[in-house]
Amino acid sequence: MPAFQIGNNLLIMIGMNFFYFEFGYSMGGNLVFWFTVMYGLGTLVSEAGFASIAAKLSRAKIIAISTAMTVAGYLLFLSVGYILPKNTILINAVGFMIFFAQGLFNMTMIVMLNNTIEYDQVRFGERHDSIISAVRSFATKLASAIDQGVVALILIISGIYAISQNISNLEIQSGTGEITKEAAIAGADSFIATATGAQRFILRMGIASVPIIAIGIAFIIIKKKYIIDEKKYKELVEEIDKRLHN
Repeated sequence: MPAFQIGNNLLIMIGMNFFYFEFGYSMGGNLVFWFTVMYGLGTLVSEAGFASIAAKLSRAKIIAISTAMTVAGYLLFLSVGYILPKNTILINAVGFMIFFAQGLFNMTMIVMLNNTIEYDQVRFGERHDSIISAVRSFATKLASAIDQGVVALILIISGIYAISQNISNLEIQSGTGEITKEAAIAGADSFIATATGAQRFILRMGIASVPIIAIGIAFIIIKKKYIIDEKKYKELVEEIDKRLHN
């Protein structure tokens, strides 16, 4: 679960830097808003539609499809401006696709994790609801902490970290009234202009490659180690019911 969560949160965490360095400070700020809307929509639609999708597809198929969609989405994201046109509508559409697929993966993992409660009950005769809940919470917090380090590492490797810090200083100065908002925007755009094409590409590679690797690891672990499919879960429930009535 931590492997997936690392990739799941990264794009939205570092997305602001992507838009600033690809579209400039002023336009980038507006685009971040719409990209965040795509994050919310993609997540909500996946959660709202999960029950219907799960009724038609097995969890294994949902995991496989959502993994493929996520990888394809990040490859499309990587190609925008290089192979595909640098179009904001296209970027938002790709973002929706990624966030929808990650939402499906996340919902499926939650169900799969909860199913281990019955597995433990059959094996050990006890339900460990609170432990499973704690594991999920710990995994989320651990992934969030790792994400902070990954974001910093990507910015440092790309050479954009120092530029990003300079822009942050301008924002602080604008917030405290030391400089005007217009001066902060002009200064930020001048800093952004110093970033080379290679630096922007390395930033994009980091944004795309880390989530692809993370969800790939999560998929392999689930495929090889997770044994509670729908049939197995039904058997577990029947066994618990049988024990309760004996």
